[in-house]
Amino acid sequence: MKVFLIRHAETVHNVGQAWAGTTDSPLTSHGFLQIERLAQYFASTQTCFSHVFSSDLQRAVATAEGINNGTAQLTLTGLLQEQHFGSREGTGFRRPRHNHEQHDAGFVPAETELAMRARANAFLNNYFLPVVFDAGTSSTSQAVAIVAHGIILRVLWDCLTQLFPPGTVKPSPTLEGGRAGNVPTPFWSNTGFMELSIEPDAAAPWDTASSSSVLSGWSVTVLSINSKLHLADLRRTRGGIGSMQHDTSQKRIDSFFRPRP
Repeated sequence: MKVFLIRHAETVHNVGQAWAGTTDSPLTSHGFLQIERLAQYFASTQTCFSHVFSSDLQRAVATAEGINNGTAQLTLTGLLQEQHFGSREGTGFRRPRHNHEQHDAGFVPAETELAMRARANAFLNNYFLPVVFDAGTSSTSQAVAIVAHGIILRVLWDCLTQLFPPGTVKPSPTLEGGRAGNVPTPFWSNTGFMELSIEPDAAAPWDTASSSSVLSGWSVTVLSINSKLHLADLRRTRGGIGSMQHDTSQKRIDSFFRPRP
């Protein structure tokens, strides 16, 4: 079973270097091209998704819809939303922080790591694990896409690794930076993806009832981190056009990949 953890395409807030956690930031024209390239990449590798899970924020939804080849079940959930940055939502990265801000009237603190982990675990338990267990009894290979945001993807990955027994989360021999059997800390560029292979572990003992790991008897191999092969040679349109908000009146990306009657 292949799993792709994908970050959404470029947005206006990304270009403007502003905090956009739960703020619905629109895609740029360049972001639209990134999705188009990603969809073409999956088509060229004959990756047919059985399930596509996505944050319900529009930048993620647009990315998920763009890569959906029409055969996948698309599921939107607020559990995959980005970290809420509190009072810093919509403000610039370079805005100086002041210690007195937290005492100001109306100050809203950022979402905590603990709260994000609770969301990530809820997604894994309610959405992802049923797909994994179903894949274990299926004779056909499956591919799953999870489209979300940079910080919550990092939290999701950490929570996912906790479901496997120790020593069963390993890097592929060809993974860059995967030395001594350790998986490097993942990160995501816009439309960058982390590719995983989750399979029953042939080396695991048959009696797994005593194991405390939810995915005892399974293993995961990390095939790539922040893969951007689909963005090779993609250049931003000059004159500032590439960084402008994408015109939503243009044809949807997924319409290019639908079969003609």
